[in-house]
Amino acid sequence: MRRASVATLLAATAAVFVACTSPPPPPGTSMEVEELSAQVAELTAVNQRLEAENRELEARVAELDAKVKELEFRNQNLADRLSPEEREVNLINPRFPPAVGGEPGWEYHQVLSADLDNDGVEERVSVTTNAFWMEDRKEFGWDDGHPWHVYVEEPDGTRTYLFSDWVQLGKLDVILDREGPGVFIVYRRDGGMIIYRATYQGPGQFRTVRSYQIPLSYSATWANPDMFR
Repeated sequence: MRRASVATLLAATAAVFVACTSPPPPPGTSMEVEELSAQVAELTAVNQRLEAENRELEARVAELDAKVKELEFRNQNLADRLSPEEREVNLINPRFPPAVGGEPGWEYHQVLSADLDNDGVEERVSVTTNAFWMEDRKEFGWDDGHPWHVYVEEPDGTRTYLFSDWVQLGKLDVILDREGPGVFIVYRRDGGMIIYRATYQGPGQFRTVRSYQIPLSYSATWANPDMFR
């Protein structure tokens, strides 16, 4: 019994000695842990916020994709209902004689150049209307409707008119077809957009078809056509 007590006493003494000789924790360790914990919490909150924003963007993209598919479906239905001959249109109204952009009264004049008939020489495509220029405001004034003209001009001055008609509460733009020689005539109006494609083979030779018709609500806004050039 005496030997066991001595052994127990020696073990306890050794334990006390080890405890007394163990190095204390380095100063500031507790503070550093708290700072790191705070940073982790902050980064976790930021990550959660970004994940929420990403989910919102994914939902928005899915919504836009659905709208695009709906428009494609509508246009496909239009193409299925109409044969190429039925889609071909004549946009020249003889009640509105040809006008030349830049001449007096026809100051609104937009021009682009391209080789439309693959003859190695660029033609000029012009869009013009008789909106009146307000010098004091440095902008055009518009009525409810205007006559509009779209024409192709050869280097020798020969003009071929693709569109000559009245446009009520609307506007025309022309965009080059990047997939082939031709131009899109974009007829924008309150009720939506009609897109015609004109193929030009030379002076007096062209064909125009109705490509797309997109209905829009009155609350819709228009994209800048320069984005597609």
